[in-house]
Amino acid sequence: MKKLKSILLLCLTVLFTAAPCLAGCGQNEAITISVKVPRATMMNSVSHPDVKDAKSFLSLAGEAFAAQYGEQVTVNIVEFALGQETVAIANTFHTEDAADILYDNFFNMFSFIHTGNAVPLDDLLTDELKADLNKKYVSGGTLDETLYMMPFSSTQNILIYNKQLLKACGLDRFIAAQQSIQNWTIDEWTEILNTLAEKLLEGSYPMMMYAANNEGDTHIMSYLRAFGSEIFDEEENFNLQTEQTVQALTWMQNGVNNGWYLPRPQNRTMTQCGDMFEDGKLAFYHFNSGSSLYTEASAQGGTEKYGFVNYPGNIATFFCSGFEVFDNGNNHKIKIAKDFVRFVFEQKEWLEYSAGHIPVSTAVAQRYKEDIFLLKEFYENSVNEIHFSHNNPNWQGSDNSVRSIFYQEIAKLFEKNVDGTFAVTPLKCAEELNKVLNEAIAYGREHSTPHA
Repeated sequence: MKKLKSILLLCLTVLFTAAPCLAGCGQNEAITISVKVPRATMMNSVSHPDVKDAKSFLSLAGEAFAAQYGEQVTVNIVEFALGQETVAIANTFHTEDAADILYDNFFNMFSFIHTGNAVPLDDLLTDELKADLNKKYVSGGTLDETLYMMPFSSTQNILIYNKQLLKACGLDRFIAAQQSIQNWTIDEWTEILNTLAEKLLEGSYPMMMYAANNEGDTHIMSYLRAFGSEIFDEEENFNLQTEQTVQALTWMQNGVNNGWYLPRPQNRTMTQCGDMFEDGKLAFYHFNSGSSLYTEASAQGGTEKYGFVNYPGNIATFFCSGFEVFDNGNNHKIKIAKDFVRFVFEQKEWLEYSAGHIPVSTAVAQRYKEDIFLLKEFYENSVNEIHFSHNNPNWQGSDNSVRSIFYQEIAKLFEKNVDGTFAVTPLKCAEELNKVLNEAIAYGREHSTPHA
């Protein structure tokens, strides 16, 4: 009996001695937070010029965050190919590969609010941040007055042109004498593009145009506004069956026969056009502070080699880049993910990495206003900015989204029959675009279940 009591006493002693470890060991286990970001997302930060892309910035911030956090945390930065949000994000929720945080462009991220995967971030907006962050860009991250996306920087989309190619074709009078973002009338655009098509050397072309995939398709959408179309109605539906939209589509289609684009633009990509521009064989290309051309133009002062102009119709677009936090069924991970975003915004060292694009922080913009290339011109040109997605659901992230459909219909606009006639008329293209894009939005609204 005494022997049995001794054994029981020994067992209880071991159990109570081990209890603190059993209770605490789980808390000391390292937790990995996955932050996903599209590959080659540029930073161009004048505050830290050695950091060239978002992955590098996020990696540095992640290491600093983990070092000061009260738990063992690893911040794992995962890159995915541009335009692959469906595969890398939407298809991985609640799996081992799921993102806890997404750093991306808002138009790629907004759909995840409607699917209920993004969590509200209102608690991250301190009074100090509310006073500092540009309200225009903060509102772009909200749905029904709830903040789901924290804006870090903003980007304005315009066109860049090769001054030497215009000069070689006798178009000097259209080149601005001083650094500015220009506007030309449609008649002037037509004259410029026709002259370039006639006089450029063989193998060189006037204007970018592409429709092989959804890369850069939102820039092509800007052309639909060239003749004054708003492209959306008051209820945020597409309104493309208008005289102005058909005029724009006709103007775009005529560019094929007029020699404005690389042959068979329906088979071209944005990247191919970008390579042609950098090789000096394309006169006009897309431009914003996230492109590699921004760094080159900035280094040259912007006036020697390049000029800048709004899209036909005096259109510029803008989008924010920033953070979104996802619910993958682990509340502890959600807390840590939100703490990481809070860390980036509340520590000035990390917020200043936004100085290179258009900073959302007014304090950062003020501090670096003399160093950020074209910042003054971007601000002045904001009167021409169009919010191209209107924060519509199902814009990106599914096979039936707006961006999965739009480029395919534009490709048909440029395709030709065997006899050389176009496969579809601009009117037919407008009708089909209106139908399928509104179906995509309607599907998104019908299945919209934002996270509470």
